[in-house]
Amino acid sequence: MARKSRGKPTIQQMTIRDFERIFPDEEACKLYLAEHRWPESVVCPRCGNAEVKPHARSFHWVCYACTRGNNYRFSVLVGTIFENSKVDLRQWFRVIHLMLTSKKGISALQVHRYMGFGSYATAWYMCRRIRAGLANEGFRKLMGIVEVDETSTAVRRRTPTSRAVTAPDAAPSDRADARSYHVIESVTGDILKRSCAPRCPRRSAWLVPGEWGDPIA
Repeated sequence: MARKSRGKPTIQQMTIRDFERIFPDEEACKLYLAEHRWPESVVCPRCGNAEVKPHARSFHWVCYACTRGNNYRFSVLVGTIFENSKVDLRQWFRVIHLMLTSKKGISALQVHRYMGFGSYATAWYMCRRIRAGLANEGFRKLMGIVEVDETSTAVRRRTPTSRAVTAPDAAPSDRADARSYHVIESVTGDILKRSCAPRCPRRSAWLVPGEWGDPIA
């Protein structure tokens, strides 16, 4: 049995335990969404006004600049795929985690069985909205989802034996299949992070096969 190399940091994909620790309740999910949606300060999604006032209800704000005499109240969910849904945000996050960590994908029926929703239609609706959201550039930037994979490409080099030499490539891509390829010196966690970080959104979640996976950072 091969021994694990010492002295190198171990990078693990986000597990169920990690998810439970990062998102223990509904408040933690809403806080995460608000911080990623408005990293500087909360702005009105209708007019862009930055001088909004907090509402008595948590994660709700009021904009007095939209229409005089008709103040606009909004929540952290407005304008997202989670809006107008009776399903808790934490359940949405759990389904997103399921879909993104399933290497071969996951069907709405599997989500329905795993999550125990009241009906298959609810699971199908959520999966459909999540997939539609992942095809939207704004939503991808909000969630910061990047998938990293590697491959070896045969490259003809001038060597004494004139044989083809393989060179590893790293290919970070988002779920809408926007990809970026570049050659790396070797396939290790440190080199992958150093080479892919400049090409990935800030505070992104990296999905990498095997032992390279990285939790949300």
